[in-house]
Parts: sequence; C-alpha cells; structure tokens
Amino acid sequence: MVVVNQPRHVGDLLKQIVQQAGRGRTRSAFADALDQILSPTQRPHCQVIGFRHGKLTLEVDSAPLFAELIGFRREEIRLRLNEIVPEQRVAQLQFRLGGTGHV
Repeated sequence: MVVVNQPRHVGDLLKQIVQQAGRGRTRSAFADALDQILSPTQRPHCQVIGFRHGKLTLEVDSAPLFAELIGFRREEIRLRLNEIVPEQRVAQLQFRLGGTGHV
C-alpha cells in the first residue's frame, strides 16, 4: 500500500525548515559547550539529542560515564552550559543511556 501525503502550504513548509535549522544551531552550540566542559576522553561518549522547553537531553553510550554524570556532575554541567550558552537556558538536564529509546 502506498501512502500519499496531502499537499502542504508553502508557508507551513518554510516554517518547518526554519524551525529545523534553528534546532541544528542550538544543538551545535550545546555540542561546542560540551567540548569545553567534558574531558577529551568523555566527550566522544556524550551526544546532544534534543533541547525543548528548557530541557536538554544528552545520550551517553557508556554506563560508567552515565552513572558519573547523573550522580555527581549533572548540576555542574547544567550551570556551565548556562554560562557558555546564555541565550538557551537549560532548566533541566536529562541523560539517556544509549539505545534506551527516544526523546
């Protein structure tokens, strides 16, 4: 069975494109900040998944690093992110262990 999407207005399409481009810049800003916050051995194991309504979600692919970040460094990282990226305030920092679902 072939599913055909309904035609969309050009204005709706452009709005979606602009929103996606903005999300990419936001993710990039947080990724750059994580480069400064995490050590070079930790950084490859932690990726920005999403930012919505003040909640930043990071995926960590190492269980020991995941435990360290949620147990000891969550607030430190959140505060540093807010210093480095003040235009996108992080109210809540959420970590997700790699392969456990989607935001």
